[in-house]
Amino acid sequence: MKLTTRLTIFAMTALAIGMTSCKTNESNYRAAYEAAKQKNEESRGIENTVYEKIRNEAVNSRLIVDGDTIPMMTVNVKIAQSTTTPEQVKRYSLVINQFKQIFNARSQMNRLRENGYPDAFVLETGEPLYYVVAATTDDSEEAKKTYMKIQKDKSVVIRSPFPWLLIPATFPMK
Repeated sequence: MKLTTRLTIFAMTALAIGMTSCKTNESNYRAAYEAAKQKNEESRGIENTVYEKIRNEAVNSRLIVDGDTIPMMTVNVKIAQSTTTPEQVKRYSLVINQFKQIFNARSQMNRLRENGYPDAFVLETGEPLYYVVAATTDDSEEAKKTYMKIQKDKSVVIRSPFPWLLIPATFPMK
């Protein structure tokens, strides 16, 4: 036999063996799915342990001013990438959103600044989550006024569970 004939027969045999031995079926898909699912759960377990600890450190509470109740949380945070200075962050910071990416948080911060909230900034948790803050104050009455104002402001899109007041767990923040 010629070499080309042998190669052709070999190629056809290999193709036939490959087509019959590597058939995908539902059981193969199910096994691959279960293996991927197990791997994902194992990796999330480690990640969730660290992030769960950070989340558990946050303390949910309420600020009551003149009979009005405002949701509040005490959280370990730091200033995200020079969006403000530690001296400018006061006791009550009005959080209107949170993001997992600093780019998105900065974009909303800039929109806030353009729409009448010139002191807007971003705080970062250890997870990291990036909280967009519209305003900050040391006065509970002023915090309430800002909270009420931002809820009525049509230029700011807010979705539940926002807005809420953030009290930084530590000062000064760096």
